[in-house]
Amino acid sequence: VLSYSLCDAYSAPTGSQNTAPGAILNLTPLPYASPYNGNSPLGAKVTINPVTGIISGIAPAQGQYVVNVCITESRNGKAFTEHRKDFILKVQNCDFIEAVLPDKIIQCKDFTVHFENQSTSSAITSYLWQFGDKSANTSTDPTVNYTYADTGRFIATLSVTGPKGCEGSDSTMVFVYPGFKPDFTVTGSCFQNPFQFKDASVTKYGVVDSWFWTLGDETTDADTSSIKNPKYTYTTASLKNVSLVVTNSKGCIDTVHRDYLVRDKPLIQLPFKDTLICSIDSLRIPILSPGVFSWLPNKNILFANTSNPVVFPKDTAHYIVSVNDNGCINSDTVTVNVLPFIKVKLGKDSLICKTDTIRLHPVSDALGYQWTSSSGVAVNSEKYPLVQPLVNTKYYVIANLGRCQDRDSVTVRVVPYPLAVTGPDTTICYGSRIQLRTTVVADKYTWSPSASLVNANVVSPIAGPTKSTVYIIRVLDTSGCLKPVSDTIVVNVAPKVVAYAGRDTTALPNQPIQLMATGGQRYIWSPEIGLNDPSIFNPVAILDYATDSILYKVRVFDNNGCFADDDVVVKVYKTGPDIFVPSAFTPNGDGKNDILRPITIGISQLHYFRVYNRWGQLVFSTTELGKGWDGMFNGAQQPANTYIFATEGTDYTGKTVYRKGTSVLIR
Repeated sequence: VLSYSLCDAYSAPTGSQNTAPGAILNLTPLPYASPYNGNSPLGAKVTINPVTGIISGIAPAQGQYVVNVCITESRNGKAFTEHRKDFILKVQNCDFIEAVLPDKIIQCKDFTVHFENQSTSSAITSYLWQFGDKSANTSTDPTVNYTYADTGRFIATLSVTGPKGCEGSDSTMVFVYPGFKPDFTVTGSCFQNPFQFKDASVTKYGVVDSWFWTLGDETTDADTSSIKNPKYTYTTASLKNVSLVVTNSKGCIDTVHRDYLVRDKPLIQLPFKDTLICSIDSLRIPILSPGVFSWLPNKNILFANTSNPVVFPKDTAHYIVSVNDNGCINSDTVTVNVLPFIKVKLGKDSLICKTDTIRLHPVSDALGYQWTSSSGVAVNSEKYPLVQPLVNTKYYVIANLGRCQDRDSVTVRVVPYPLAVTGPDTTICYGSRIQLRTTVVADKYTWSPSASLVNANVVSPIAGPTKSTVYIIRVLDTSGCLKPVSDTIVVNVAPKVVAYAGRDTTALPNQPIQLMATGGQRYIWSPEIGLNDPSIFNPVAILDYATDSILYKVRVFDNNGCFADDDVVVKVYKTGPDIFVPSAFTPNGDGKNDILRPITIGISQLHYFRVYNRWGQLVFSTTELGKGWDGMFNGAQQPANTYIFATEGTDYTGKTVYRKGTSVLIR
């Protein structure tokens, strides 16, 4: 006979808790950490069956555990040998690959069935749905809404796969029989009498074959029934929640809930509680409620024991109706106010602005109104109609209370709105003005904003804005339509044109000088003397020996036709190409002789211009034409003294010009 038990594992010389034993074993028990030991290596919730050797229970926390199983062989009740088997058990979170579907799915509303795997496995990598119909359609989506083409029973199958080839599958019966709808009706009078419940469920396939009613009686648990059309008597009056569960022979099941008010007395559905009639009229009072009726007082009334009496009181009267519905009794009152005659008054004639609407307000107790107009435009048959006369119109009304009648009329005079029409939006040049042309038919008018207007109190003021502005004119007709009217005009101001003709320059006779203007889209130079084209931004000027100097002016235009002027002086030297440097300069900030710069005559390229102090230290250097020294070096003003310069350039013929000398800094 073999018996199984859990026992101590032996450690290796280098062994330790929860690790695999070493290559060399000894008979020293493995040092288990509490609460684990050789008899309980996986905790108290895991045991071994001594007969079968099956280890079962709830696994401990994640980790590695050394488990040793002792197998004892006995004969005649005496043990004579023992075998040990130890192993390392690794416990970790794992996931099962499985497909779980319900036993059956019954779809009774339409042909679309929702399929979803009910397994909680998160390691599934693929799905394959087969729906069991003739189409042989499949889907690989985790969840599917599949629409069957016909009714019937189908076997749907789900196959899932996971890591390392793990697979799972399941199937379910699908019943598709749409057209099943539960419903019921209720009739009854009050809680003292039985209520009749009738099943109104319908099914397109099969037959309705079971019912379970819960009738919503809060005083008992015995308010249920399994018959088709039960009767039930309530003991209290309140709102009852009634439910019906029905099934059909195709396996469909559904529930309908409905709130139903059980009253303590029958409902009297009066068409009105308070009304008005003329003394020469009669009035019918129809009631839709069931039961036996009686009316009081029995005076000036016909059919007093019906649900449809006719009354004809001469003075205001209160009629009381009593209803007995199978012993449930209720009563209510109808007040009939009686007038000997009626009057209607439309008030004084009025005035409105053309295209406006006005609501007519008759003062009357009449219940019916018929309107006509002198213009022939139809008017709604209501007490307070909304009208829109376009010409002077007289409105007539006939007011009725039964056979009592009265008439009146009112005139509505129509006057036009005041008129204010500005011209089109426009654009002006920066710094210019424009007159705002406006057509006005009104008594008063005002412009805003007025800050940039000259004489803002006239109809067509002069506007001189410095930025684009929306001007609004508001007009008012004090003798006609009193509603103000406004119109707007936008005056866009074009950006200021900044014309630049370039810096003053020098030239030699017959030397081509490139003029360069900026700031616009179109250019006109004057005079045209020596220019190759006065209508471009960069004409070339060639001046002869007869010219000492010339002032060229350029007018620069933008796309709006706005313009600005600038000029440039070209001085003609007849000495030949040269570089002149002033003998002195005064960098005192007065704008005169503040910069020591070379004056180039016929020089097309400046190689350098350098300035040295008396000790030979370089204090300034440049290769740019027009640049010069301002008397500063390393951020400090240099003292008044004599400074040495050297400069070199290439003239327009390609020859090199070199000059050196001294210049005095004067402070």
